[in-house]
Amino acid sequence: MRRLGTSPDWARERFTMDAGLSKSVTEVFVKLYQDGLIYRGKRLVNWDVTLQTAVSDLEVLQEEEDGFLWHINYPLKDEKNYLTIATTRPETMLGDSALMVHPDDDRYKKLIGKKVLIPLIDREIPVIADDYVDPTFGTGIVKVTPAHDFNDYAVGARHDLPIINILTLDGHINKNGTDLYEGLDRFAARKKIIEDLKEKQISR
Repeated sequence: MRRLGTSPDWARERFTMDAGLSKSVTEVFVKLYQDGLIYRGKRLVNWDVTLQTAVSDLEVLQEEEDGFLWHINYPLKDEKNYLTIATTRPETMLGDSALMVHPDDDRYKKLIGKKVLIPLIDREIPVIADDYVDPTFGTGIVKVTPAHDFNDYAVGARHDLPIINILTLDGHINKNGTDLYEGLDRFAARKKIIEDLKEKQISR
C-alpha cells in the first residue's frame, strides 16, 4: 500500500480477525446468514494434519511426484463380473460414492446405472456417466470420492453424490472405514488395504 502511494492512519490498522473487529465481523456474518445471503456448506480444503488448520490455496505449492497405479476390481452387484479401476490412493476407496465412465465409451455404455460393491467393505455405489472421464487413461473407469479430491467434488456436485469423509482431523481413518480400518493412520490404512486386496485377489 505504501508503494502505491496510499497514506492511511497506520495506528488504526486492523485485520479482519483482530479483537477490535471480531465483534463487528461476527455481527455482519450472522446478519448475512439470517438474510439468506450466505450459507454454510461442505467444501474441500487443504488440511494440514500437523498444524490442525486449513491452508489457503495461495499458500500451497503443487509438486509433481512419481506415483504408482493400483488396479482394483469392483464386483458388479448380482453379477459374476467386475469393473477394474486404477488409482494412486487405494485407501480413498472407503469414501467412494460412484464409479464413473465416459458417456460415449462403447465399452461401458451398458453398465451405466448398474450397481457395484466397494471391495472389502461391500458398500453399494452406482456406475455413472460423465464426460470428465478420459477413456484413454487407465481402464477408462474412474472411482469418484467427492470428499477427498477437488475434481471428484465437482463431479459429485453435478450428480448429487454423497460426500463421505474417511479421515479424522489428525489423518486417521474414521468410522466410515468400518471396523476393518477405523483408527489406522492413513498411510498404514493404505498398506493394509493393499495387503487385504491382494489376499482376496481383487487387486494388482
